[in-house]
Amino acid sequence: MNRTQTIVIDMLDLISEIFSRYCLIALFILGSVGLTFNTLIFTRKTFRQTSCVHYFLASTVANYFVVFFILPSRILSDGFEIDPGQYNLFYCKIRFYTYFTAKSLSSWFIVLACFDRRMSSSYNVHLRAFARPSISRWMIFITTLIGLLFYAYVLFFYEIGSDRNCDSRPGFYRLFNDSVYLIGYSLIPPSLMLIFGIWTIANTRRFRRIAPDGRRISPLNKRDQTLMLMLFLQVILITITTVPHAVQKLYSTLTLNVLKDDYTKAADNVFIIVVRTISFFNHSCTFYILTLSGKMFRQEFYRIIRKIMCKTQTQPVRMNQPLRTLTNTVKFTANNDQLRIKPRLTRKDRA
Repeated sequence: MNRTQTIVIDMLDLISEIFSRYCLIALFILGSVGLTFNTLIFTRKTFRQTSCVHYFLASTVANYFVVFFILPSRILSDGFEIDPGQYNLFYCKIRFYTYFTAKSLSSWFIVLACFDRRMSSSYNVHLRAFARPSISRWMIFITTLIGLLFYAYVLFFYEIGSDRNCDSRPGFYRLFNDSVYLIGYSLIPPSLMLIFGIWTIANTRRFRRIAPDGRRISPLNKRDQTLMLMLFLQVILITITTVPHAVQKLYSTLTLNVLKDDYTKAADNVFIIVVRTISFFNHSCTFYILTLSGKMFRQEFYRIIRKIMCKTQTQPVRMNQPLRTLTNTVKFTANNDQLRIKPRLTRKDRA
């Protein structure tokens, strides 16, 4: 190995350290603040009867598990080489079970939100009935149950290997796990979101054309249009942040038995750390990219900030001493129009 390769490897290791420590810590802070505001906004009285917002709130709850459980474990293991999963099998299994379940449910709830918008834009009254809060609560419950049961295989496939790393069993199990992650998390959800989004737009345009009086009527009001904008941004964000990580996992599995030199190992490690960090961006920064993109959500955010500011600035005034007041008497003289002001004490002051 020559000096140039050594310098490049050192630079790659430095990049890996920056992403695994400082970028993940920044995402944890941004996620903590953003998810809190998302919860405050989506639980406002204004949006309680909007079924689509229920799916956004469910996705936010799933992201809480990613940000407050998965992210800290990644910061410790990747950034500071402290990984309890190397010694505790129970923690190893629960960590990755939560990892796959929470990240997948977060995306699938957005798929349901897109489907909800598709139903709400339909000219069929029976289909529009699907976009109701009672239906959304049942859909969230059923989807959560399916996700928890589907990823139960992680509890059996994951183990602590001879290299003291917590990972799925080698061979078919690891290939199956990475394929499920690629298809079920990175490919199918964004594809369904895109299909439902295009379907909703086509429905809206057809509705405009068949209006009986010739007017351009849209079944979507301003609130629905804002939700559609958020969903399209969500599709783009999920695709950009999830596909590279899923491809990396599949690539690592397929090249597991390939001999690599130190330079290739360092390059692969940087690729792993960078795409893994990017995958958390989708779960940490939805508030800053998606929620604030809608005018009605920005307005609710401003109301929350003003309410918080008013509470912090408003303090009760306490008077520790008796208040002395002066009562001024005004007399008009007959000789001129000037005013004479004479102070006069109240009865309390005389006493």
